[in-house]
Amino acid sequence: MSRTANLDPDTLPRRLGNRREVRRARQQARQGKGRSTSDRRAGGDASRAAGASRRSKPEKKTKGRAGAPKRKASRTRPSVRFRNTIGRVWAWWSGRAARRKTPARVGPSRAQRAALGVRQRVVELVLGMLGLVLLGRAGQLQLFEGARYGAVATRQANVVQPVQAKRGTIFDRHRQPLAVSVDVDSVFAQPRRIEDPGRAARALAPVLRLSARRIRARLDSDRPFTYLVRRVDPAVASRVRQLEIEGVGTHPEPKRYYANTELAAHVLGFVNIDGQGRSGVEKTFDRILRGGRASISAIRDGIGNRALTDGYVPPADLAGRALVLTLDRQIQDAAESELQKAVQTYEARAGVAVVMDVPSGDLLALASWPTFNPNNLAATDPDQQLNRALSAVYEPGSTMKVVTLAAALETGLFRPRDQIDCEDGSWRFGGRTIRDGNHRYGKLSLTDVLRVSSNICSAKVGVELGKKRLHRWLVRFGLSEPTGVELPGELDGLLRDPSQWSDIGLANIAFGQGLAVTPLQLVRAIGAVANDGLMVSPRAVRGVIEGDRLRPFRRPEPQRVISRKTARTVRRMMETVVESGTAQRARIEGVSVAGKTGTAQKVDPKTRRYADDRYVASFVGIVPADDPQFVGLVLLDEPRKNHHGGVVAAPAFRRIAKVALHARGRVMAEGAAGSADPAAVPVPLPAERRRTDDRPTASDPVLAAGDLSPQARRLLGLELPPETGEAESMPDLTGLELREVLKRCREAKCAPDVRGTGRVVKQSPAAGAAVPPGATWRLTLAPR
Repeated sequence: MSRTANLDPDTLPRRLGNRREVRRARQQARQGKGRSTSDRRAGGDASRAAGASRRSKPEKKTKGRAGAPKRKASRTRPSVRFRNTIGRVWAWWSGRAARRKTPARVGPSRAQRAALGVRQRVVELVLGMLGLVLLGRAGQLQLFEGARYGAVATRQANVVQPVQAKRGTIFDRHRQPLAVSVDVDSVFAQPRRIEDPGRAARALAPVLRLSARRIRARLDSDRPFTYLVRRVDPAVASRVRQLEIEGVGTHPEPKRYYANTELAAHVLGFVNIDGQGRSGVEKTFDRILRGGRASISAIRDGIGNRALTDGYVPPADLAGRALVLTLDRQIQDAAESELQKAVQTYEARAGVAVVMDVPSGDLLALASWPTFNPNNLAATDPDQQLNRALSAVYEPGSTMKVVTLAAALETGLFRPRDQIDCEDGSWRFGGRTIRDGNHRYGKLSLTDVLRVSSNICSAKVGVELGKKRLHRWLVRFGLSEPTGVELPGELDGLLRDPSQWSDIGLANIAFGQGLAVTPLQLVRAIGAVANDGLMVSPRAVRGVIEGDRLRPFRRPEPQRVISRKTARTVRRMMETVVESGTAQRARIEGVSVAGKTGTAQKVDPKTRRYADDRYVASFVGIVPADDPQFVGLVLLDEPRKNHHGGVVAAPAFRRIAKVALHARGRVMAEGAAGSADPAAVPVPLPAERRRTDDRPTASDPVLAAGDLSPQARRLLGLELPPETGEAESMPDLTGLELREVLKRCREAKCAPDVRGTGRVVKQSPAAGAAVPPGATWRLTLAPR
């Protein structure tokens, strides 16, 4: 057998019988021709030597039957046979794999290997640079722009919906509502949820009374939420809901509603569309009326659906607190009505009416004309919104003589009966001539100076006081600083330093020219005379309602301006003005009235001189003069038909004062009732609304109900017995406002019994029923 045959893998396991030798033989077989002849010979010799050594080992004896021929012993053990079997299987598989092995390919050349290396390095460089760029961008987003993108993600996923609380109600002093907040629907859209914006715009246009193009522009917005129309009528909101447009709906928003339209508009002010106060007490007490604020957090999905995360806050828990004003609705209505009538009658440019409670300084009425409707600001202009009682200044004219004479009496320079020469109506002083109009007076007492309103004698009193002393008294009466009333826009007044006064300037200021004050400043000054020399600060707000109690606001203490003796002396002098002086049209039968008229020329802005056709006519009065309760002012700016304060302003003051007295429970004599202007009939207060401090005092006459005149009974809201006369048909008052109702009552000579505010929603007797003259009309008013 050749050496090659000795290396046959099929026979190796049987011949060698050793695993190590088998592996070595198989390796040699695989190498094949790579082995040298000597190596193959050595291997063959080694194999033969190993085989001989195995054969040369003594065989073990086997036990058998006696005489039986011995069996040939096995050449290998079972374990060896198993290993041999495994070796044969492996040799077969290795041989098959070797047969399937393809011939080795020829490798790339050196140039090719160099080119491959260059390309590999370029790829590695590009990948490394891309990795650095990605790593840098990730670091930039995470470290430098992470907060911004985090906020964007939060804004997209999280929604914060503010909860708008209802503003607190504003009441008058008798807890009658003047301004309330009601829920009104607003129409909104979610543009992302609307499939066909054009079709939705065409459907909404006739309902919302807007152009389809305008609505389409809002629906094409990228915003997730937008308002189409805010605070619409209930009928419009109902029609929008009936359209059932996906992404269009309504939700309630509080809207400010002023129950009596124009009543006390300048005091109440108004709010903007977002419910923020912009004028009047709405602005001053915006934080109290607005109440608390809250935000509801929610998570929003891709189509705009929301889920609350922090719970729901009821708007009622955030509602603003209610405010109680000092105004009396009856007196305020009378002041506005009479002021409007006077302005229209005498064709004035504007007007002001103020009524203040003497002991407390409460403003019972503060009217300014022209006025406006805060429910419809679009139809108003800034001139109508100007509160002329405190945001405009005028030369007070002869009403300033009260302050001048009070200062002269307090300093002891003059006494009421002291005589002053009025120079027969013309006095040359300071290079100018001072005249008493068309009147010529000789010597007059200080009381008569005030009664006939002599400019010359008042100027002489001012000259006697001197510049510094007169200036000091004007400041003491509060004519150089604001009153501090709780309303925005109050002016200081115009009072120059006495070092800038000329001689003629001193004389002019003494009788009310050469300085400018607000009507409210003048009312405060005259109020000091009415209050026995104590000057109180006017206020428009009594306090805030906390729970069921009224918490009043703190106010400054009264300041002593003049002595009680001087104040009472000046009041008696002012009574002569109404009894026999320039203000006889302000007389009220049965009630003592003290007052002073004023007629001041206005400066022409072009010529800077006093114009002969521009005046400010005014009247300031105190009622009753013997027990002052009210001080009031009526002022007309540039009346055309007549410019005398005793003619154009005094009658309006008289009618307003009578309403104030009736509202306070003061019952006047029959003659006064007969001479009363029918327009002065107030709205009777409900019995439960009447406060104890507004009832008649011990000094007032106490009369039984049967002793009162019919008109007095109507003014007090008492039941009237049926009167004989021809019955008339009850008119339909549904939908009418308070002023129109009062007008109808006066025409029918019936007594109104009014409850609520706004417009008439219920009446008794019913429309068309026969009612005799003097019957009581029971009317229920409610906001529209």
